Amino acid sequence: LKSKQPFRSRFAAFLSTEPVLRKVTVVMMLCLCALGSSTRSWSSGSKRALRAFASKVTGVGHSGHLSAERLQGLRNEHDPPDLASKMPATDKYLFDLNGYIILRGVLSTEETKAANKAVEAHMDTLHERTGKLRTSGLYGRQSEKLAGNGRLGRKDMGGMLGWANPHCEPFRNFLCHPQLVPVLTELLGVGYRLDHSPVMITQENGAEGHTLHGGAVTESGEPAWPLMYSFHHGQIRNQLLTVCMQLADADINDGGFCVVPGSHKSNYPVPPALADLEDPALAEHVRQPAIKTGDVLIFTEAVLHGTLPWAGLHQRRTVIYRFAPAGSAYGRGWLPQWPTSFLDGMTQAQLAVMEAPYHPRMNRPYLDTDGQHLNAKPREPFKVEFDERVFGSKYF
Repeated sequence: LKSKQPFRSRFAAFLSTEPVLRKVTVVMMLCLCALGSSTRSWSSGSKRALRAFASKVTGVGHSGHLSAERLQGLRNEHDPPDLASKMPATDKYLFDLNGYIILRGVLSTEETKAANKAVEAHMDTLHERTGKLRTSGLYGRQSEKLAGNGRLGRKDMGGMLGWANPHCEPFRNFLCHPQLVPVLTELLGVGYRLDHSPVMITQENGAEGHTLHGGAVTESGEPAWPLMYSFHHGQIRNQLLTVCMQLADADINDGGFCVVPGSHKSNYPVPPALADLEDPALAEHVRQPAIKTGDVLIFTEAVLHGTLPWAGLHQRRTVIYRFAPAGSAYGRGWLPQWPTSFLDGMTQAQLAVMEAPYHPRMNRPYLDTDGQHLNAKPREPFKVEFDERVFGSKYF
């Protein structure tokens, strides 16, 4: 190596004359040296040449990590694409910290007006929760703090995806809203899907709240696996994610959505006195954030959350969507398929979100982070033909 002859010329001559085993041994040693710190006496040109050669041969960069090209080559061609994250780092931090985020001003004034107009055309479909359906007396306990005036219950409305045009449009567009798709993809993975039929919940002044529920651990102490929140290898995943379209202001002290920030990471059962807000020392950990018309509230079902009695003078209106990863399901409204009225007239992008639960490898259509519909790479014909012979269908 100290010879004045150019290194590349000597190395090429070595490769052309030496036995194969010796070539391999020396090349491996040079690769290791080039990647390490034992080449301080080498010329900078020799170092660069060897490191480039080593990276090409081994797929390992100078830091000892697999190169991006090599990592990409390890992905199965039918795996979900590795879409670049477009969710702001601050939002990811706050979601991981608290278990929820509020995206401000996602919906325009025109969008919220159209949604409210559609709701008002269907007010006869509101159903009040009374008797055993009251939401302040769940789990066999009646909470005085959540009872409101003791008379009015929460009212629910569904079916908006199947309403006639133009009333269905604001709610269908929400499935793949361009400001939401990057966030849902980040929190659920490529190919996220609608898991529950959307439902609008309303409250009038004095209407009861809802016992705090959800959480990473049930009141009986069992892990709430179907609601699980996790963070592994730099990625957030939620088994069930709630996304709320806000159609009326909910200011501080109005009531409505409340949450125990950070409880999605708790390892202990929820104290009943917290779920019912009966213990002031526990209740002080409950937060009721201000949410404005057009904002979008997103929270993991693993965070302890509920509803405070409504103190606002106007009607509370929130449309709740629940989404899941491509291969996961909690609800079953999609069996044997979503209602035809929901699907008729939907765009390809919207239909992709309405797909049943199955892995993206199984030719699942999905959205890119701009909300555009993309088809998965088809499985090879020889695999499909074999599955048809074994299982009698194209998919197992």
